[in-house]
Amino acid sequence: MPLVHVLLLAETLPDAERLASAWHAAAPHAGTEARAVRVPAAAAVSAAGPGAAPGGGPGGGHDDGAGRGVLLAGPAIPVGRPAAVGPQDVGPAHPGPTPPGPASSALPRAEQAALTDAAARADVVVAYVTLLDGEGLHRGVVVEAAAAAAPHAVPVVVLTGRSQASRREWSTAGLSGVHEVADDDVARVARTWSPGWAR
Repeated sequence: MPLVHVLLLAETLPDAERLASAWHAAAPHAGTEARAVRVPAAAAVSAAGPGAAPGGGPGGGHDDGAGRGVLLAGPAIPVGRPAAVGPQDVGPAHPGPTPPGPASSALPRAEQAALTDAAARADVVVAYVTLLDGEGLHRGVVVEAAAAAAPHAVPVVVLTGRSQASRREWSTAGLSGVHEVADDDVARVARTWSPGWAR
C-alpha cells in the first residue's frame, strides 16, 4: 500500500486521469486518485449589471428613486451621499472584509462532503486548470480543492497552462503552490511534491 496519497482534480475525468498517470510515472511509490469536479453553472447575471432597468441598454439607466446608481455603459455607479460606516454597521448584514483562505464551495452538499473525505485521505491535493486567474480563485476546481483540503490542513497545488494570479492572491486563497506546466512538466512537479523514497 502506498504511503503517499495524491488526489488529482480536474474539470473532466480524462484530464484528471492523465495527470494521475504522469504523476505516478514520476513517483511510482505514490498512490494517485483522479476525480472530476464539475461546479454547477452560476446563476445568470444580467449583462447590464446591477441597477439596470429591465430591457435597458447603454443610456437606458435611470435613478428609480432608491438612489442606488446610474447605468453608464453597463455597470452601476453609486451616486449620492455615501452611507455612514461605523460600529453599528458590523454584523451579519455587514461582515466586513473576507479573511484569508479558500472561498466557499459551490458543490451540492453530498458532493462537497465526498470531496472533503477524499482530501482527508490525501497527503497532497492537486488541481488542474488551463488558466488560473482571479475568477479561478473564486469559483471552480481550484476553489473546491482548497475548500476540501482546508479542514484537514492538506496542501493544495495547482497545475496550470498559464497563471495570471500573483503569489499573494493564490496564497491568500489557501494554495501551497502554483506551477505552470506543459505535458512533460508534470513529472517535475510530482518530484517536487513527493518525498525522495516515493520517486
